[in-house]
Amino acid sequence: MKLLLIATDGSAAAQVAVEDGVELARDLDGRVLFVYVKPRPSGLLGEPFYQRRLTQEAADARAAITTAMETAAKENVDCDWEILEGEPAGEIIAIASERHADLIVVGSRGFGAITGTLLGSVSRAVVHDADRPVLVARQRKRHPQLVAV
Repeated sequence: MKLLLIATDGSAAAQVAVEDGVELARDLDGRVLFVYVKPRPSGLLGEPFYQRRLTQEAADARAAITTAMETAAKENVDCDWEILEGEPAGEIIAIASERHADLIVVGSRGFGAITGTLLGSVSRAVVHDADRPVLVARQRKRHPQLVAV
């Protein structure tokens, strides 16, 4: 496994995917491609709201990619990045195919089946539609520490 595609959107769940994916890449002496997919803003917003939305989305994308790149740098993992626009699951799958990624790593927000179905789930769609292995990184539950009294 030489190229791991790690999807990020800057969320806490995505950061778990970044950390787990970078760790796996380090252990396998692989490299990473970070991918951020911006939604297409509605043209119905009108000016200046449309431009403000584009500016905010670009800032969010840069922040998420910067954080991911810093994580990779700390682990001495070679990485690259792409910021795309469109429907997240479809864009993630398409670039994984285009770049010949060996594994796709995505985060999971932990929605249940009903909430995930109603709100949509990028990780579920990627797992279902991808033509290559997908690792869904989940946040670990913290256990309360025992305190001696």
